[in-house]
Amino acid sequence: MADEIRTVVCTNRLNGETKEVPVEQLAFRPSAYGIIIQDGKVLLNPAWDGYDFPGGGIDKGESIRDGLLREVKEETGLSVKTGPLIYVGEDFFIANYIPDTYFHALLYYFICTDPEGEISTDGFAEYEKKYMKKSEWIPLQKTGGLKFYNPVNSPALIEKAAEGSYTVNL
Repeated sequence: MADEIRTVVCTNRLNGETKEVPVEQLAFRPSAYGIIIQDGKVLLNPAWDGYDFPGGGIDKGESIRDGLLREVKEETGLSVKTGPLIYVGEDFFIANYIPDTYFHALLYYFICTDPEGEISTDGFAEYEKKYMKKSEWIPLQKTGGLKFYNPVNSPALIEKAAEGSYTVNL
């Protein structure tokens, strides 16, 4: 009996295309994202023709908290404090910035508070400079109509965060 090759379906978040990928080709990517709300606005990263939360991949040997703080600083220029974890999810996706790269991502979303510093793009990685722009404070009432490049219901997550509804979904 021949060995079966296990596969998963990965999605390209830019165009919605999918591809069946052997599990052996997946890179494992735990990721942490910050939901930063202040004065009736949420801080988002413009990416391509939509938005995403500041955050990204956690490095090997780095704690989730340290990875979150580093990623938020790199992508926004701001230092923040970590608050509660409000959502956990996962994603199988095609990297839009590295050819033939597929990820199995674990996604951790945290409330972040007390942003300090100036918004900048100084911490962007080279590949981020190709598709991301300077972070923007978006009024909460406008988030429902935005396009997001992530697999979560971002407007609902922002609403939960704004209401203080910190239920973790697994």
